[in-house]
Amino acid sequence: MKKKEIEVFGVTYDRYVLLQLHALFTRALKLKTVVEMPSHGAKAAGSLYSIGFGLAGCDVTLVNPEMEMMKGWDELGMRKRVENVSGVDVYDSGFDDNRFDLAWNFVTWTELENPARYLMEMKRISNKYVLFVTCNNFQPGYPWHRFLHMIFNFPWTHGQVEYNHITKVKKMFKQAGLKITEYGAIDTPGWPDPSGPRDIRLHRRYGGSNAEYRKTTPDWEVPIIGYAKTGQFPGWMKRLGQWDMLFRKGVLKLPMSHLFYVLGEKKV
Repeated sequence: MKKKEIEVFGVTYDRYVLLQLHALFTRALKLKTVVEMPSHGAKAAGSLYSIGFGLAGCDVTLVNPEMEMMKGWDELGMRKRVENVSGVDVYDSGFDDNRFDLAWNFVTWTELENPARYLMEMKRISNKYVLFVTCNNFQPGYPWHRFLHMIFNFPWTHGQVEYNHITKVKKMFKQAGLKITEYGAIDTPGWPDPSGPRDIRLHRRYGGSNAEYRKTTPDWEVPIIGYAKTGQFPGWMKRLGQWDMLFRKGVLKLPMSHLFYVLGEKKV
């Protein structure tokens, strides 16, 4: 059974910030080919996190995508820019060495059993850069999130939380032989993540142990697609995004940012 879900303005804002980050990196790093592995969603529609790279002119490969969300790429007229590859072992993807300019992931890599091994595979298939964008536990929404799981007895479905710290990810990149070229905090709207009601509703509806929940799946409506199609974004989003991106580097915004990123470069 499908249940209609509309991504809320907070999710739309973090997608907007990703569009800005992708456009910036595409220009600065001269990216042409990008792989997102894996490309499923995290409490939102999957397989749309890379549209910023597509809009910036990159050819994108999505690994283990949510095929129903390819309609977003169709609506943006970018289906020719994206290739889907399913049934891939992310520890042994089968891609050639140095296949892509950038290998990246949005949040879901912490769900993997062996992130260090996964990072080595991402390094292997990239000819230069690896980018992880990750949930930030160094902000007040994190202990509140854990509290919600405890009082409502929701199973924890958000990966290995030890990797949601920027120092841990930077250390992992260095141990993998990657040179860290940039890191920082993004998605800093001024409210903690998650705020509460949406998170509770999604867990109740799709993450419960009740058989009724297990038979229900979200049918996502993604507002960022409409904004990106017209190029008309809300004024508050553009103004907040300018500040967000201007001060993204380093840890200045870390205490109130929902996400952080680490960009690594393969050593010559």
